[in-house]
Order: sequence, then C-alpha cells, then structure tokens
Amino acid sequence: MIQHFKYILILLLMVLVGCHTTNKPKELTTPYDSIYIAADITWHKQHYSLLDKNVFSIDLLTDGLSFDSMYNISGTGLNLYISDIFLPLTDSLLHLGTYRLDTIASSFTILPYKHFEGGRITGCYMLDIQESTIHRIIGFTSGEMLVNILNEGDIRLDFKLYQSDSTCYRASYQGPALYR
Repeated sequence: MIQHFKYILILLLMVLVGCHTTNKPKELTTPYDSIYIAADITWHKQHYSLLDKNVFSIDLLTDGLSFDSMYNISGTGLNLYISDIFLPLTDSLLHLGTYRLDTIASSFTILPYKHFEGGRITGCYMLDIQESTIHRIIGFTSGEMLVNILNEGDIRLDFKLYQSDSTCYRASYQGPALYR
C-alpha cells in the first residue's frame, strides 16, 4: 500500500513539474525588449464605415531610427507599429487603460498581426530595420498595451506582446503624446 502511494505521489509530482515548465512562454531577449524614444499617434476618426468606433494607430521608434518630414522611417533599429486601436466614438485621444489584442473590434482592443496575400500587413507588428531597409517583420498575435496619462501631455505605454509561438516581447515608451 505504501509503495503504491509513493508511486502515485512521484507520478503526480512529475506531471505538475512537466506542466509548469512546458507551458511557460519563451521570453525574447535584447535587442527585442525595447525602450522606444519616438512616437507618432494618429487618430483616423471613424476609419471603417460600418464600425461605430474611432480608430488610432501608433508608430514607435527605437534609438537609431527617425521620421523624416514625410513620416518615412530612416536609420537602423526597431519600429513597433499598431495599425488598428479601437475606442468609442466619443474618444479622440487614447485613454488610461489596458488595450488587448483581439480579432473583435470592440473598444480598448488592438487588432493582432495579419499578413495578407500580396504582401499587405496590418495589426500589431514590429519591423527590424537595418540601414533604412526592412530586415524582417515580427508579428504579434496576442498581448496587451497599458496606457498611462502623465502630466503635461506626456504618455506612458507598456507592452507585453506574444508571437504565435508564445515568445514574449516587452517594450515601453514614455514621452510626448504627439497626435496628428
């Protein structure tokens, strides 16, 4: 009886340890955990005619990248781009709160990465730019963005984003909330 109990206890411990280690998401490491230094936030008003939501996009750049006068990106670094952020029609600025990646365009959601035939991409993705040329595209399929409104028009954005293989990417931006 005691031998049977030991066998069950060992089996239970193996299952618990196995579940704990196999379900842990992989963490991306430097340079993919990033602090962004420039942000361009665009309010697209009611961009989708059949959707009763305001739509925003955010373009974030790491050190080494910059926008020119036509908002083209040049240099070497990472560009986190989020094309579709949804808020109620009454909102013309990003608000304090947690925005989650979801395929349903409800308030406080962000569309996940989508690559369409013909090369068009949308949603939440990161461009790895080397000498003003896109080196690779990293798409995010789940995660969240936390928005904090700071004093004097500044904003803080904290990201915890996941690729389809559960690799986690963390990033942040703190500075002016520049809207256009």
